[in-house]
Amino acid sequence: MKRFFIAILAAATLLAGCEEFQPVFTGKYPDPEQQYIYTDEDFGNKFTTIAELKAMYNGKPVKVNKRCVIKGQVTTSDQVGNLYKSLYIQDATAGIEVKIGKNGLYNEYKLGQWLYVDCTDLTIGDYNGMINLGYEDPTNEYETSYMEHAYIIDNHVFKGAYDDPVQPVVVSEADLLKDVNMGRLVTIKDLKYGYVDNYGKLNQIFILAYVDPNGDRKDYTNNGIFIDEDWNQPADKDLWVNTWACSETKWKEYLNSGIFDNVEVAGKTVGAFRNADGTYNIGSMAYSVSQYFTMGSKSVQVRSSGYARFADTKIPAEVLDGTATVSFTGILTKYKGEAQFTLIDLDGVKKSDGTNWY
Repeated sequence: MKRFFIAILAAATLLAGCEEFQPVFTGKYPDPEQQYIYTDEDFGNKFTTIAELKAMYNGKPVKVNKRCVIKGQVTTSDQVGNLYKSLYIQDATAGIEVKIGKNGLYNEYKLGQWLYVDCTDLTIGDYNGMINLGYEDPTNEYETSYMEHAYIIDNHVFKGAYDDPVQPVVVSEADLLKDVNMGRLVTIKDLKYGYVDNYGKLNQIFILAYVDPNGDRKDYTNNGIFIDEDWNQPADKDLWVNTWACSETKWKEYLNSGIFDNVEVAGKTVGAFRNADGTYNIGSMAYSVSQYFTMGSKSVQVRSSGYARFADTKIPAEVLDGTATVSFTGILTKYKGEAQFTLIDLDGVKKSDGTNWY
């Protein structure tokens, strides 16, 4: 009897203890913990400029092995899908791509927000003429890879104060390829569609696709499909690729129309991959599309991803037929020595008088 009473008393005490530490739900959740905003003081007010960081690159990947912190404002958003797992920041000296390695970066890093990047143990690399900051690539396939693990990101990228969005610098033809403008948010004005190369050919478009999208993407001889100035365009201009890029659906539409059948690939032509039912043994997605424009005497390759929300949006007819020029705002880069331009969204496409096309 005594033992039974003690057991009941112990159980009652345990229940009372549990009740004490389980607050009654009142219908109101506690306020979320306020995000810490980093300031210059957190880094001892000592910074390396972005231009100084880029100057460390010496022709091969450089792993930063000393204390090195850069700060810059976010100039890009991946909300419309034309940027992949990266963002650009810039300070007063230069701009640079930071390969953070996550999608939906616009949810965490806002236009104009200051970011601090501790570059210690990160790698400075190059991709076809553009210096970027990322992680060491264990495969050695590229000079840098993405910082894909949260632990790595959280120990290198720190969010600072929100500020007004960066205003683009207007870049002239003479300054188009200057290193100081690479990776920066800029505006380039009054460009005409297409350009005539040194051989007198009219260059208008470049499309990179693959016979097997899951195959070796560096095996351009057997797997790559290059549709460029040598493409035998159909007489019917309505069949031309007149969109900024190609979604999977649009690429299939272009491919199945037969307009690329004479393009050479893997020692054959695209037409050789056509099946009896009219379909093709070729991947369904164009990796990227670049439309060519002329700025004075220089060419500008405006590159867009098939994953961009504006991929299938048509380029204005007046631009395509040469009766109107266009101005772009976005990130100026270069590819193998030529100017390349990355649109952030279609708000960056304007008429020559500064009004919207879209």
